[in-house]
Amino acid sequence: MPIYEYKCGSCEAEFEFLHRGDEKANCPECGSKKLTKLLSVFSSLPKMNSMPKCEGATPTCAPEKCRSGACGMGRLD
Repeated sequence: MPIYEYKCGSCEAEFEFLHRGDEKANCPECGSKKLTKLLSVFSSLPKMNSMPKCEGATPTCAPEKCRSGACGMGRLD
């Protein structure tokens, strides 16, 4: 069951639609079937060795120095 992103040609709303079987998407705002499929961008996690090094112990590590949240997960390389 793929999820696709669409933009409505009538009201310009952007939305995601989970296709089940051969179900067709309609705009949730206006009900239009005049849709354009958008290019979806997926997210990925960085490799652990590419994460910035934290300065300090877990309780005192400043998130602005770490940015990855690795400090709170006990990953102080």
